[in-house]
Amino acid sequence: MRSLIDLTKTTQTLLTHYQSSLSPSQATQASLEISSPQPNPLETIKATTTLLKSHTTTLSLLLLTPPLTPSAVISKIGDVSSGVLSAMVAAASSTAQQGQKDELGESMRTELRAQVRRVLSGWGEVLALVLRFAERREEEGKKKDDGPTEAAKQDVLAATGVVWEACDALLRTCADGIVGLVVKKAEEYRSVLLDAVEELKEWGEDVESEEDEDEGLGSDGEDEDDIFGAANKLGKGNTELKVLLDSSVKKLKMVGILYQALIKRRLKTFPKMSTPTNNTNGETSDEPTDPMRVLDKLMVILKDIPETVDDLASAFYDLDDNQAKTTLDKTCKKAKSAAGLVRQSWKGQDDEFTTWSEKWSGMLEGA
Repeated sequence: MRSLIDLTKTTQTLLTHYQSSLSPSQATQASLEISSPQPNPLETIKATTTLLKSHTTTLSLLLLTPPLTPSAVISKIGDVSSGVLSAMVAAASSTAQQGQKDELGESMRTELRAQVRRVLSGWGEVLALVLRFAERREEEGKKKDDGPTEAAKQDVLAATGVVWEACDALLRTCADGIVGLVVKKAEEYRSVLLDAVEELKEWGEDVESEEDEDEGLGSDGEDEDDIFGAANKLGKGNTELKVLLDSSVKKLKMVGILYQALIKRRLKTFPKMSTPTNNTNGETSDEPTDPMRVLDKLMVILKDIPETVDDLASAFYDLDDNQAKTTLDKTCKKAKSAAGLVRQSWKGQDDEFTTWSEKWSGMLEGA
C-alpha cells in the first residue's frame, strides 16, 4: 500500500510536468526536446486516447471492488503514465521539423494540446481518488476492507465520466480532422461576428430623442445607470455617426458572407495531404506555397476579425467617429486580406471563388 501511495504521488508530479509542457508558453520548447521523428500525430493520439478510456474503466473497477489490490492498481497506473500518456503528450507536443511536411498545422496543434490538457486534468482527478483510497486503507491497517462508501463510489464514477468525456471529445477532433476543425472554428468566429453586428444595429436603432438629451443630466428619480446609459446613446442629431454606423453594419454583413464563402469554397476543400503549390495570393513567386501555412494564416485572420469588430463597437459606444472609421477600415482590410490570401484554389488555380472574391471586394468598397 505504501508503494502505491508513493507511485501515485510521483505520477501526480509527472502529470504536472506533462500539463506544463503543453501550455502555450512551453509547447514550442517541449517539441524541440523530441529527438525522434513522430508518426502521424492524429493516429497516435487516437490510439492512446482509446487505450486510456479502457485503462480508466479497469482502474475504476479496481477502486470500486473490494479488497483494494495495490499491485493491480500499481500496474494499471504504470501502463497509463509511462506508456499511454507519454505517447499522447509526445504526439500533441510534436511539430514539423525542418524539411518535414506539416501534417497538422497550428490550428489543429493548438486544439490538440488544449484537449490533451483536459484529458490530463481528468486523469489527475482519478489519481487523487487512488491516493485517497490508498491512504485510507493504510490507516485502517489489517482491518477488513468493506469497499468504498456510496459517496466514494459516486466520486469514482464521476471522475471516470470526466475522463471519458474528455477522451470522447479528443477522439471526435481526431475523426473530424483538420478540415472539420477549421470549419467549426470559422463558423464560431462568424457567429461571434454576426452577434456583434446585430448588437450594433440594435444600438443604432435606440436613438436618443431631444427629450432624452434634455433630461440627460438626470432628475431626482433617475439612477446612475440611466445617466451613463443616456450618455452612450446615439444622438438624434448625430447624422454623421448614424451614416457611418449604417455603412459599418452593411460592410460587416458582407464580411459575414465572406466567411460563408471561405468555409464552402476553401476550408471544406482543403486537401487531406497538403503539397506545395503555386502561390495562392495572385502574386508571382518562384517558391511554392505550402497550403498548411496558408491555412494557418487564414485562420489567424478569421479569428482576429471579430475581435477587431469588438473594438469597432466600443468606438461607436464611445461616440468616437474618428476611431470608428479607423477601426472599420482595419476590419475591411483584414477581410480583403483573407479573401486575397486564398484567392486561388489550393492547387493554385483560378476558380469560382476567385471571380466571386473580386466582385465581393468591389461591393465591399462601395457599401
